[in-house]
Amino acid sequence: MKIQPVIMSGGAGTRLWPMSRRAHPKQFLNLVTDKSMLQETALRVSAVVDVNYLEPVIIAGGKHGAIVSEQLAEVEIAPREIILEPCARNTAAVAAVAAAWVASHDQDALILLMPADHHIADAEKFRDAVSKGMTAAEKGFIATFGIKADHPHTGYGYIETGETISDSVYKVAAFKEKPDRETAKSYLEDGRHYWNAGIFLFKASAILKELETHAPKIKASAVEALEKSVMSGVARRLDEPTFAACPANSIDYAVMEKTDNAAIVAPVDAGWTDIGSWSEVASQSGDNIITVNARDNIIRTSGPVVAATGVENLIIVATDDAVLIARRDNAQEVKVLVEELKQRGREDLL
Repeated sequence: MKIQPVIMSGGAGTRLWPMSRRAHPKQFLNLVTDKSMLQETALRVSAVVDVNYLEPVIIAGGKHGAIVSEQLAEVEIAPREIILEPCARNTAAVAAVAAAWVASHDQDALILLMPADHHIADAEKFRDAVSKGMTAAEKGFIATFGIKADHPHTGYGYIETGETISDSVYKVAAFKEKPDRETAKSYLEDGRHYWNAGIFLFKASAILKELETHAPKIKASAVEALEKSVMSGVARRLDEPTFAACPANSIDYAVMEKTDNAAIVAPVDAGWTDIGSWSEVASQSGDNIITVNARDNIIRTSGPVVAATGVENLIIVATDDAVLIARRDNAQEVKVLVEELKQRGREDLL
C-alpha cells in the first residue's frame, strides 16, 4: 500500500515575526537547516528516500502557489498537486480536501497529513513510526503520532494511550489540552502521555466517513470546493465562495476527540520540534552577529549587523524594516505584537 503525503502549508507563523510575513511565512524560511521547513518536510517523505511514498500534495495559502513550486523545484521534487486555499479554514477542512483528492486519484493510498513547519531530526525513525501506524490505518483507524516528551512542556497538547492495537500502536484514551506545569510533570512521570504532534495517517474513506458523522458541513463544503476548483498557473485553486462557507475547525476538535476510531503511534522518538516560536529556533552565527558578555540569547538577522553586550535570555531578530526584542520566556507574546501592528494599520510590516 502506498502512502500519499499531504503537506499543510497554510500557516501564517505570526509568532516568528518579523521574519515570517504573510507573503513569506515561516514554512518558507530556513530556520533549522540550509533548507526551508517546507523543503525539509517534503524531502522527509519523498519517493526518492522511500519507495512506499508517492510525491506530495501541498495544500497552501492562496498566494503561495509560485513559492511552493519554486522551493520544491530547488530540491528536485515535483508535487502531484498544489492546492490553494482562498481563505484559511483550519485543518479539518484541509483533511476533507485531501481525502476527496486522494479518493479520486489513488483510492487505496493511505494519507499522511502533516504540517509544513515541523522539524524532525531523524527522518528514518519518523518513517518507521509511520510504518507501524499503517496496519491500524488500513483497518479504518485515524492514527496520530505521540512524541516522547523529554520535559514538562506546557505549550503542547497531550494524548493518553489506551488499549493496545499492535506494536507501539494504541487506541487513544483521551486528548488533553495544554496543561499547567504540575499536570505536565505528572504526564511525564506516568508513561502514558505523549505530545500531540498534529500529524495523521488514515484512509480517505475513513476520514470522510468520520467527517460525515461528526462535521458534515465541513465535509460537504470542502469536497464541493474541490469539485469546483480550477487550475490557476502551477496550482489548483479551490472555489472561493464554497470554501469560505466551510466552518473553521481543527481535525482534533472536529473528529479526533469525538471518534471511537482514534489511534496513536507512540512513542515517536525522532527529534521532533514544533517550530512554533523563536524559543524553538537556534541562535544564528556569522559576521553579522557580534556579542560581548552576552549569553543564552537567540539572535537572528536577515541583513543588518546585530551587536549585543551585557544581555541575557533575550530574543533579538532583525530584518531590513523591523527589529524584535523580547525575553525568551515571552516568545509566545510575539503574536500579540502582530495583532498590535494590525490595529495600527501597519500592513507594510505584516
